Amino acid sequence: MKGHKKVLCCLLAAAMAAGTSLALVGCGGDGGAEDNAETKTVKVWLHKSESEVEGQIFKSIQNNFNDEQFKTSSGRTVRMRIEYYASADALATAISSERVGGTLPDIVAVDAPEIARYANSKILTDIKDYIPEEVLSDYVDSVIEQGTYNGGLYALSGMDSPTGLYYNAELLKSVGYEDADFGTIENPWTWNDLRTAMQTLKDAGKTYKIKLNLGFGGTEGAMYLYSPVVYSAGGSFLTADGKAEGAFNSDATINGLKSIEWLFDKSQGWYYNSTNSDAFMSEEVAFEVYGTWNIATAAQKYPDFVSKYGVMPMPVYVDENGNKGAVVAGCGSWGFGVTPDAKDKEAAAIAVQYLTNAQSSEMLYDSIGTFPTHKSSFENDDFKSGAVKMFADILTNCATPRPVSIKYTLVRDNFQTLLQYMETSYGSSGYNLKSKASDLCKVID
Repeated sequence: MKGHKKVLCCLLAAAMAAGTSLALVGCGGDGGAEDNAETKTVKVWLHKSESEVEGQIFKSIQNNFNDEQFKTSSGRTVRMRIEYYASADALATAISSERVGGTLPDIVAVDAPEIARYANSKILTDIKDYIPEEVLSDYVDSVIEQGTYNGGLYALSGMDSPTGLYYNAELLKSVGYEDADFGTIENPWTWNDLRTAMQTLKDAGKTYKIKLNLGFGGTEGAMYLYSPVVYSAGGSFLTADGKAEGAFNSDATINGLKSIEWLFDKSQGWYYNSTNSDAFMSEEVAFEVYGTWNIATAAQKYPDFVSKYGVMPMPVYVDENGNKGAVVAGCGSWGFGVTPDAKDKEAAAIAVQYLTNAQSSEMLYDSIGTFPTHKSSFENDDFKSGAVKMFADILTNCATPRPVSIKYTLVRDNFQTLLQYMETSYGSSGYNLKSKASDLCKVID
């Protein structure tokens, strides 16, 4: 993994020097000859510009692929040619305009929550028959789960960012906590344990607040970060037949959400609501619910803080009898799928495998900090200790995708609405979480 570092430093420098990106940069690198009996050129649409760091990494991945001279079962050499778009919106617009005419590229980048909708809309096609089982078995389970729709496999991903609870270990030890007291996958904290820790810090006159990141990622962040609260309690967002009624407002779902209601008690001031994006690393708060990105931020900007913090799994639900719920983490990131317009689906599937394989996945980790999606990657020494080990264990054992459904956008938006209701109305007259959830079911269904 560290063997990639030198070339990545050059790519980072080039990306920073490149400046502002354009909406469509165009083809990157040597995509090879046009299609003929000996060669198949696979066109890939990416949601990044060529000037960005991520775009530069994918250009390097493309060139590596072309150097290796992969062949289909018929003997054709497969070439890869990436076309760069500056944003997810620019890519979505291009896909929408080309799908009607049957002129989509061979491969498109797709965000995890969009896979089901893209599959249902015939933007993606099933590639399960083209990917060997021994290849699939090395991906973490959540990648296969999020890429599977109605029994078919429609996308694979080479990057992820599982969620966890960051905690200031030095601060907690100052009020009597020891390493053995912190949550693990085998013995996780509950949300009640978190409240006890925060109260202990508060009583001692220490920093105690938590950064919840409720506005992270626009409408996507709430589901990404807090779907584990529902899943841990045995709840769900949709029934087996795709209805919100009976799932979104079920007792299990509501019980899970009630386990975090106390965070919104305005008289206690539990959560941080100011604007410092680095509040945890700058020790303004004691806890943060977030993905893996803080690791790189701390190393780059707050090196003195690196030895002070740790990461736990997301706190779990606990019932009135003390029984703990499942340990669950949010997850999911961008991947790649083959479109129905691909003339040689075997060739396209070979390219998807390479774009998301362990080597490419590790290159992305080394450059932009997204976590690899292959079990074999976590055997590397880089993942043997500290926060990276915890996140690797979380991704391997606890990651649970957001709802795989064509209704995902509706579910996501209304879950955000439900969390906003909790944040603004908890403790007020007329507050009724189950009633609010039932009203939102009517919107979803």
